[in-house]
Amino acid sequence: MELKIPSHIPSHLVFDFDRLNAPEIMVDPHRSMVELYKNAPRIYFTPRNGGHWMVTRSDDALDMLRQPDKFSSDPKYCPAMVREPRTNPNRYDPPEHTEFRKIVNPVFNPRAVQAKETEIRDLARALIEKVRAHGGCEFVTEIARHFSVDIFLNLADGKKSDKEHLLDLVTSYTQGRNVTDQLAALSALGDYLKNMVAEREKNPGTDLTSLIVKGQVDGRALTEDEKVGMATLMFLGGLDTVVGMLSFIMNWLGRHPDHYQRLVKDSTLIPQAVEELMRVHGVAGMERAVTHDLEYQGIQFKAGDHVIFQPHIYGLDDEKIDDPFKVDFDRATCPHLVFGAGPHRCLGSHLARLEIRIFLEEWTRTFSRFSVIADGEVRTLGGAVWCPAEVKLSW
Repeated sequence: MELKIPSHIPSHLVFDFDRLNAPEIMVDPHRSMVELYKNAPRIYFTPRNGGHWMVTRSDDALDMLRQPDKFSSDPKYCPAMVREPRTNPNRYDPPEHTEFRKIVNPVFNPRAVQAKETEIRDLARALIEKVRAHGGCEFVTEIARHFSVDIFLNLADGKKSDKEHLLDLVTSYTQGRNVTDQLAALSALGDYLKNMVAEREKNPGTDLTSLIVKGQVDGRALTEDEKVGMATLMFLGGLDTVVGMLSFIMNWLGRHPDHYQRLVKDSTLIPQAVEELMRVHGVAGMERAVTHDLEYQGIQFKAGDHVIFQPHIYGLDDEKIDDPFKVDFDRATCPHLVFGAGPHRCLGSHLARLEIRIFLEEWTRTFSRFSVIADGEVRTLGGAVWCPAEVKLSW
């Protein structure tokens, strides 16, 4: 199939890269992508997956994400961003985005998240105890997919019996290898959540899903599509990203015993260690649409252009941080865009940080040392959200 380059894009800004299937994202993706981008323009156009721009540097991404009037989350500007259901608030710009976000903010603000600490700690202990006597585990399937997923299902009052089905739908979307499969998975997830929303409308409670069902914007009730769209976004974020992040972190700690011993001996280092470990292990991307013809960084963008950001690697930008692959728990600052930036910054950032911190506190209390059983680089599953294929641990 011929890959077309739009006429307004000069050849020196074209870089052939498939963000869903490139070999660089399948093995040790963070290091592989940083190495690949040494030969790429800061902002380039790839003809793959319908054709879109990619932003490789942190400062450019931060600036662009803070300008929704130019780089919008609204799919009306770009056919490639149309999804059914239309998730929200991430697929809206301010002021609509702000109004939708207010509905779920009470669940994700720092005080509400902190109130979940005992529940999260109990779950971490239970999962660790379940494998402790075995001498090892496959971390992704035996712990990560249960830890963050169970926390979210409790938050949304989702059916634990449907956990594997929901995980399959979410990962089929976030780790899909082509757009057609991604859209089919998203539609199936939306169909599942339509039934869940309908049930909450009949029997509302105090959970996250009920909060969405009862939510209002500008003094009106949400439409059915808006309710399903918001529920869909919550499930996409809650059932996937922390699984990948925590799995990458455990893989790294299992390969670096000296760093791990510091956490065992001094648990007060863990919050800063979490920030540093997240910096080098971003997992999720994001996209925007160009709202009108404009020039940015000397590049001519056209209305409707599709722009993809890679926070996966922005914490490894050598323009922002010295020796970026060196994990240093004593860094004064850990600049990264793991949770995005601008008005659309991730709603669940406080919860994600708390989950990872508590898990590491409980893990270090239980195991004085552990290691990764591996014969080389970590392999991943591809797609837009990165996650290790497996992380085999031994203790």
